[in-house]
Amino acid sequence: MVAKQVCTIFIRSCIWLLLLPILTRAMESDITCLRSLKSQLKDPHAYLSNWIFGNYSDGYICSFFGVYCWRSKHNKVLSINLGGSGLEGEFPSGVKLCSFMESLNLTGNNLTGTLPSDTFSSLPYLVTLDLSNNNLAGEIPASLPNMSYLNTLLLDHNRFTGSIPSELASSPRLLQFSVAHNDLKGPIPEFTAGNISLSSFDDNPDLCGFPLDPCPDSFYSMAIIAANIAAAAFFLVGACYGWLYDSRKQNQRPRRR
Repeated sequence: MVAKQVCTIFIRSCIWLLLLPILTRAMESDITCLRSLKSQLKDPHAYLSNWIFGNYSDGYICSFFGVYCWRSKHNKVLSINLGGSGLEGEFPSGVKLCSFMESLNLTGNNLTGTLPSDTFSSLPYLVTLDLSNNNLAGEIPASLPNMSYLNTLLLDHNRFTGSIPSELASSPRLLQFSVAHNDLKGPIPEFTAGNISLSSFDDNPDLCGFPLDPCPDSFYSMAIIAANIAAAAFFLVGACYGWLYDSRKQNQRPRRR
């Protein structure tokens, strides 16, 4: 019995020793994530002033403003909430190093530029992504639907262009979604789940399809156009037939001598 317990403890110790370098590198990756975020953004209101790197004590990044960790003594980022902090600059691509993060909230800042597509493919566990009320532009990355746990995606009040990736509509866990007040165009994909309403697409003049007005080239519009063409063709055929009939009838009348 004692030998079995000793063996179990020995095996667990070996596993821990094997995993320790991986966990250490993962924590270092999160620290690098936050360091790059701070370096890539301007902070005019000094909200990130307590982001001081260098002491490397257990869980020291967990006391940073807007940073929440999985455990208070582990430098492992659970979420980053910097909404309304007045941060400026292009979207910080370094956040992809926080690979176990579940929530990223950067709403109400002055972020500019495009969203790097490779960033979100490195955040497989992200549940909430709120980038609303910024000045982000370009197309919505096609990699966003690859985040299979994504529950909330808020991209409203930006300057996004292009179309809505059709893959987003099939995301089974997407319950809250908004791209209102952008410059998107084209048909809206058919969302299968979630609280997707008219307000999710407001103020995108070139978007069409349910729950907005039908697209000009939609099935129903094409059907109406086809029906009008058929009616016009029928009228022309009828008119031509009537003219030919009248002409033939006149030719068949006996001539007066």
